[in-house]
Amino acid sequence: MVQIHVIVIGVDMNKMKITKDNFDPKKHVAEFKRTCNQCKKIWHSLANREKKIKDNINVNNWGVIGNCCGDKGAAYQAKRNVEANQTELDKIKKCPKCSSADYKEEPLYYEKKL
Repeated sequence: MVQIHVIVIGVDMNKMKITKDNFDPKKHVAEFKRTCNQCKKIWHSLANREKKIKDNINVNNWGVIGNCCGDKGAAYQAKRNVEANQTELDKIKKCPKCSSADYKEEPLYYEKKL
């Protein structure tokens, strides 16, 4: 495999700032930097973790709907899974210091370390 190193007008393309537009999940990591508007606490959350939780909520919601007329035990379990995932997502999106959900959010992108 040949690796190409490009320099454009004195700018090393490998050192360019990663943005949403040039984000590649194979090469980069995305996270949210959140700042509480109440106590000014700063915390970070991985975007892929939040996406997995949201995906789990969606899958389990389909389990609730799909089992509503059939296996009640499966429907109840899917409902409990939705509630547990929603609780986890709510916890991630609240200030760890004062539990406020009043925050500002900034997406950050980094290169993956091998």
